[in-house]
Amino acid sequence: MNSVFKERKDVFEGYNDFRKTKLGLETLKPYDLLLELTEELGEEYAYADALKDIQKSYSGMDLLFNDIFLEMATGNFIDVYPDPENGKQPGGYCYGLEALQAPALIFMNYNGLISDQKGLTHELGHGIHFYLMGNSVDYLYCSGPTYEMEVPSTFNEELFVDYAVENSDRDTAVAVLSQHIGEYQNYFSFQPMITEFEYKAHSLCAEKYAENGTVSGAELNALWTDLSKEYRSNSIEYYPEDSAEWTYINHIYLTNNYYTFNYAVSKAITLALFKQYKEDPETFNKNYIAYLSAGSALTPEEKLKKYFGIEINRQLFEDA
Repeated sequence: MNSVFKERKDVFEGYNDFRKTKLGLETLKPYDLLLELTEELGEEYAYADALKDIQKSYSGMDLLFNDIFLEMATGNFIDVYPDPENGKQPGGYCYGLEALQAPALIFMNYNGLISDQKGLTHELGHGIHFYLMGNSVDYLYCSGPTYEMEVPSTFNEELFVDYAVENSDRDTAVAVLSQHIGEYQNYFSFQPMITEFEYKAHSLCAEKYAENGTVSGAELNALWTDLSKEYRSNSIEYYPEDSAEWTYINHIYLTNNYYTFNYAVSKAITLALFKQYKEDPETFNKNYIAYLSAGSALTPEEKLKKYFGIEINRQLFEDA
């Protein structure tokens, strides 16, 4: 996977050129990748309207998708608005209730932005997955590896972006699509780079330990810089200070080792699934419901092969 993404990083250069032209810049800095491309502030969407748009994005999916969505949206299973005064944390989270065979709980901080709609449908993807597993297999099988658990949520994002691009004004469509492509540049370059850095840093530490030595910060900075040159775009101007960027990436310290590669794997699988959905929705839907319902009764590889003929190999990442 990592070798493919390093070899194919130039696939994003057209996007970088577009962003540079849109922003009127001669050179892109890292922070320019985070700027919105709309000249006006984005429209604010009432929560009820957001739910309607999300529901419309599911129009091509199996009717069971809509049934679960309605149960969650109307059954008090979504905690919607920010409430920091009473300790509500930022972001979004989905908590499955598979053991109760009940819809999942979603905690959101909805502020009316179109990106909040994308965040909400992401969490709903988890919720639909949890509900289908909980009503199909024993609770002990309602699990999976991280990359697999992220597939239903990122698939929902694809549905929503597809709907938003087709049904929004041009400026909004460009902003949504640009943000989405930017995410892929992150998931297919930066996240695998973090994983390779972890691997090489652990190897370096083990080597030094065997020699009764220690690894310096300067050595880790140099390792980060060397990997940056392999993964990152040459059209973006980075800073010398970026060599210490690894020190404030909390996934390295606060999650399981090699966590971030999961994003890239899940996105690659999602794109392969979405391609099949667009080509043959009826066949895809039948298989997708079975796939989401199976839990860990089958391995992730067995499920992908059985229901979609997909294998996690070099070709998957080339296609992504």
